[in-house]
Amino acid sequence: MKKEPNPQHTLSVYFCGQEDCGPNHSFGPAMRPHYLLHVIFHGKGIYQCSGHTYHLKTGDAFLIRPMDSIYYRADTSDPWSYAWAGFDGSACKEILKQTVFSDTPIFTPETPSRQNSLLTHMQSLLDTFSENNGNDLASTGNLLLILSDMQKKPSESRTDISNLYFQKASEYIRNNYAYPIQISDVAHYVGIDRSYLYRIFMEHENTSPKQYLLKHRLQMAAQLLCSSSCTITEAALSCGFRDAPSFCNYFRQGTGYTPKEFRKAYSGTIYT
Repeated sequence: MKKEPNPQHTLSVYFCGQEDCGPNHSFGPAMRPHYLLHVIFHGKGIYQCSGHTYHLKTGDAFLIRPMDSIYYRADTSDPWSYAWAGFDGSACKEILKQTVFSDTPIFTPETPSRQNSLLTHMQSLLDTFSENNGNDLASTGNLLLILSDMQKKPSESRTDISNLYFQKASEYIRNNYAYPIQISDVAHYVGIDRSYLYRIFMEHENTSPKQYLLKHRLQMAAQLLCSSSCTITEAALSCGFRDAPSFCNYFRQGTGYTPKEFRKAYSGTIYT
């Protein structure tokens, strides 16, 4: 169901609906003239926006902003079922600034209760919009409840959120440095895009995520060289480097030593 948009309203729901998508069902690349919010009831899929790809699942949501080129597609084996709401108005930008959408186009509930609240409020919007023929007050009220589920907590200042994201990203790196992970993997795990992840690392460590990952791999490799009899190749592959030559090159750039020279100079010591 749709109703005629009124740009003079501070916030209006233009339409909403629900769909059970088939495998690989997709939309785009395309743009919309208004805001469009999708909430995933079941299944999985991807959302592409501003050069980033987000892998989403049950309980997640994604926002399409006016005139952003986007693409989204249902999963092959577990295609999603989602509901959507199109909206706009003069107050939208200020309202969305209070939500997670000020930093990222996706929302992932951090608790089951928050996920249940979001899904319940989205279903209520579908029901009231249909029953009340798009009644402004009822529809707007339900949309605000949905956005309130995505609102930043009062205690979550921008600094608090930045700290949380940094801790989550650095923990992922510490736990997975031995594998061939990319910075896109880190950003996906945290739930933010790469450009925002870059700003967070520059703020906390004055270095890029890529350099932070490399530094951690070199530190772990140095510890192996100091405390074990592993070969250079074993140290390289154990710390996420693709081969010994590239490892030796990075190691010399980072420490001023070749791995062999470093082992001879620091064998038996604790390197940090």
